[in-house]
Amino acid sequence: MVSSAVFQTRARTIDHLGREQIADCPTAISELWKNAFDAYARNVSLHIFDGEIPVATLVDDGHGMSLQDIRQKWLTVGTESKATISETPIEDRGGIQQERVKQGQKGIGRLSCAALGKLMLLVSKKTNSEFSACLLDWRLFENPFVMLQDIKLPLVEFQTRNELISQLPDMFDALMGNIWGDGEDEGRDQRIESAWQLFHEQELSEEKDSTKQAIENTVINACFTERHFDTWGVWNGHSSQGTAMFIADIHDDLKSHISIDSSSDAEGADIRAKERFNQTLASFVNPFLREDEPSVTDFKTSVVAWNGSLQRIIIDSLHDFNIDKFDQLEHIIEGDIDEMGQFRGRVKAFGDWHENITISPKSRYKFRKDTHFGAFQIRLGTYEVILKSSSLSESQHAMFEDNKSVFGGCMVYRDHLRVMPYGREDNDFFEIEKRRSKNAGMYVFTNRACFGGVYISKKNNQNLKDKAGREGIIDNKASKLFREVVENILIEVAKRFIGRSSDIRFEKIAENKARHEAEKALADKKKLLKKELKRVKLSIIKDMPLLLESKNELIDITNKFKNSEVNLNQDELVSLKHKINEIDGNVKSYSLSPVPRTLGSVEQDYRDYRKVETDSIELIKDINATINNALDKLIIKEDIDIAEKDFQSKAGILHAKIRKLSAEGRDLLKKQSAKFEEKINLANKEYHQKISVYLDDLAAKRTTLEKVLVIIDEEYQEHELRINQQLSPYISALEGLDEQIDLGGLALQTVNESTKLKKQVEQVNALAQLGISIEIIGHEIEGFDLTMERGLKALGESTLDNHQTNDLSKVVQAHQSLSDSWRFLSPLKLSGEKVRVMLTGDDIYSYVNSFFKSRLEKADIKFSQTDSFKNLSIYEMPSRIYPVFINLVNNSRYWVKDTEESEKLITLDVKDNLVYVSDNGPGVHPEDVDELFSIFFSKKQRGGRGVGLYLCRQNLAVGGHEIYYECNRENKVLSGANFVINFKGIKNVG
Repeated sequence: MVSSAVFQTRARTIDHLGREQIADCPTAISELWKNAFDAYARNVSLHIFDGEIPVATLVDDGHGMSLQDIRQKWLTVGTESKATISETPIEDRGGIQQERVKQGQKGIGRLSCAALGKLMLLVSKKTNSEFSACLLDWRLFENPFVMLQDIKLPLVEFQTRNELISQLPDMFDALMGNIWGDGEDEGRDQRIESAWQLFHEQELSEEKDSTKQAIENTVINACFTERHFDTWGVWNGHSSQGTAMFIADIHDDLKSHISIDSSSDAEGADIRAKERFNQTLASFVNPFLREDEPSVTDFKTSVVAWNGSLQRIIIDSLHDFNIDKFDQLEHIIEGDIDEMGQFRGRVKAFGDWHENITISPKSRYKFRKDTHFGAFQIRLGTYEVILKSSSLSESQHAMFEDNKSVFGGCMVYRDHLRVMPYGREDNDFFEIEKRRSKNAGMYVFTNRACFGGVYISKKNNQNLKDKAGREGIIDNKASKLFREVVENILIEVAKRFIGRSSDIRFEKIAENKARHEAEKALADKKKLLKKELKRVKLSIIKDMPLLLESKNELIDITNKFKNSEVNLNQDELVSLKHKINEIDGNVKSYSLSPVPRTLGSVEQDYRDYRKVETDSIELIKDINATINNALDKLIIKEDIDIAEKDFQSKAGILHAKIRKLSAEGRDLLKKQSAKFEEKINLANKEYHQKISVYLDDLAAKRTTLEKVLVIIDEEYQEHELRINQQLSPYISALEGLDEQIDLGGLALQTVNESTKLKKQVEQVNALAQLGISIEIIGHEIEGFDLTMERGLKALGESTLDNHQTNDLSKVVQAHQSLSDSWRFLSPLKLSGEKVRVMLTGDDIYSYVNSFFKSRLEKADIKFSQTDSFKNLSIYEMPSRIYPVFINLVNNSRYWVKDTEESEKLITLDVKDNLVYVSDNGPGVHPEDVDELFSIFFSKKQRGGRGVGLYLCRQNLAVGGHEIYYECNRENKVLSGANFVINFKGIKNVG
């Protein structure tokens, strides 16, 4: 006899599918964020509150749910809406027209909220509908003896906020019916009582706390308050629809964010939880897209921690690592990979782009329907971890170092939402760190110092599916081939452009080292200037009273000589001369020379000090002359005796100074010698001490060889750089002393020369006054212009004789010329809207031609453009482009008159995506090319101020463009001067 049976489902199944299925707490949050995305939310936020009972709220402004939706969809596991293709009705999209690609696949993602906390109140609202709420305690589903059909969850509908507060106790009582029974079904009540008794006995035998007692001790009114409800936009009136989860007894990972302990005081587990949390949820929505690329710009995520009324932003889109920062990376891979694994795109290496790069897959793949990985994109960047090898500035390098701990990692995005757990420090999906551990010089990519990643889509990459627990993509044949293709691209790029075997690296590393040495010298110069300013300031404060005392003493001696009644004998004069020598020595010891050229706030104090010093020197000079004259008239002692006494006096002063300086010098040498030895000892021990810990861990098998080899290499690079930075300055300084070079004086002289050159730069600011002046008087002049135009028009309509008509014609012509010239000045205005527009080559030519038309015709100069220039286009501000061409054509107009050819030509052309402004004049002398773009350099005999080309370069540089003079005769368009502009983003050149 055949019998039949059905699956019996225990409540614990929900726990298996939810809390136990999900990888960790931050991954659970990402799942709930994706649910909010599927509900067409624009904003979803996680708020974490401190308090006696810490609470978390996860709120969104999606389409919300009715009571029927909660019952039939949210509380129904494995709903068909995610498994089948079904469009969300337009009325549920909250005004979002474009349909979103559904992120959910299995209909169980909502259960991941069990990983956030024990008790949850779900509240939702659709537009023009009532509020709906459900209360559940996930601990009910931990009981292995309760049947799923015996769990009843309380549901309510209400219209106003206050109704929820009053209904919460009743909902909690109904929820407790799952432990005590509710009296409605005697059989269910007996099953429940038996199940909890069995579970209680099991927990006692395992020495665990009672789950039943923990649920019974919950005080619902103490868990959720108005403070928590106000985080939801629907509750505070900012939205008409959405869903909120209010969670109590939250996970420890969430509690770690409300701790106010500093990083040094926090426990290691809390620190690791925060790091993992941030690495998982930062850049959840792809931030590496450019403005003209389709993106999920209408979906924003955030995490906020609350300590009392103080809120701290943990994660939000404003603090993401965006595309502007990404584009500053020195190494970038950017392109498309077709369905056969062929890469086509571009590569940036050490700041220089290499276009039209192709990388073929390792082999020709043969696909079945279930092994095909599909087309995808890659946009991955990195930088040289060691600063001296990097093409980045020190500030850029520091910025990437600060950002890599949170935003670093090679990520995977599906339809521009992040796939977990890729990008986290503990994930090496593309085996970047594994290769690096074998040869860090060859395989330069390091997972934590990478930014960006790989972009896949649900449509094109159907075989790249997530694991049930969101612990990555299912390890099938398609994912293996997908990984192999990405790894091959990384290896090839490192080999050809960035790594040790690349010729580019060899050249660029040498350049970067030289540049960083120059930057260090500049930093040292600033440090020296700061030190000298401090010395001058403190010396003035300390020595000014002593200097004044010496000056007053000299004044008294001078007045003594002026007194005709005073008649000093030879001994008194010699003694007085000895006294003057002492004062002279003191005054010279107070001298501040050399001083920085710019003294800032102490400038006036220094001038006062210097005046007292120079006055004292003059007084000494006068007194010495008077004494010498008086001694010469007295013939009592031998001249040699007087001279020897004066010599001994001065020698004594010099010896005293030598003793003082030698004592200071010996003391400094002793200190520096001890410090030098200390640095040497530390340098000898530090690397060994650092690595020995990891070697011990490896010996004890607490870590892997791969990780230790990576650490050994990274620490070696870091220590080698540190040794150079710490010890080399000592050697350089000692070598300078050996050559008797005054390093301090030389450095200060260099600083002063630099300051002098900066003054020239200040003169450039005066040029800006031109644009400011135009801006200030612009509206007024335009008013005058209109008034004049109306007046002239009225006169033209009046009856005039021939003589008056001729005069009026001349005035109208002059007014028209004045008006045209004034209007052409408008691009020079400094304020107002800085609007970028799409400029064509023809726009530029027409503008310049109109500006110079009469003058070009008068000088018989042919001004033309080629078809390639005419058709180019660039998205830029006219005020940035037009003045450059005006200046260049004006220069050509000046010089082309000296041409030896029959025609005077000026041409605008494009060659190899470079714009040329060329003429057939005499060109620029080779010796002048290096200074051509320098400020105030001009070869014009009259009227040239030497600022035009300098401003051209500065103006273009602001927009990321470059200008230079073409010296190679083969590349010139015309035989004379050829200025070349490399526009960023030039298009339609053919």
